[in-house]
Amino acid sequence: MRIIPKSDYRETSWKNGGGSTTEIYLAGGDRFDWRVSIATVSASGPFSNFAGYDRHIMVLEGDGMSLEVDGKLRVLVPMTPFSFSGDSPATGHLINGPVRDFNLMVCREFGVGRLSFVNESRFVSGVSSLLVHHLKGHSVLLEPGDEFHLEAPENVVLCEVTPHQQRG
Repeated sequence: MRIIPKSDYRETSWKNGGGSTTEIYLAGGDRFDWRVSIATVSASGPFSNFAGYDRHIMVLEGDGMSLEVDGKLRVLVPMTPFSFSGDSPATGHLINGPVRDFNLMVCREFGVGRLSFVNESRFVSGVSSLLVHHLKGHSVLLEPGDEFHLEAPENVVLCEVTPHQQRG
């Protein structure tokens, strides 16, 4: 188990140059296995292309945005995750001003991811890695087999990443 304090987060530019994101955790190198970040979206516009990755997004603050993916429109409201392929062209349209959104990206060759908003106090990772993000700012990374307890149930963002089984 590893606590990731807010002071360890790092600011990085969007791949398409349209803004920046606060990177909470990155597993792997340049072609990462998975990444967790929070972006401030100040203007409507295209999302960066992440071919080979599955993207999971959830609005944390603001009134939301509509996301056009493969010509289909989806309204993203706070604390409701939405998943889509990083290969697909995507454009965000702000509903009523800027939003902050939480992002989990997982390389399809590495594994599968799931993003959720939960009110819990006990977290146990089986074969998956879990990243528990407290809305107050810090995060906790649990590797397979780890356990983490809060004093009382809290609203947190939960990322679950399960690697594909290795073939012998």
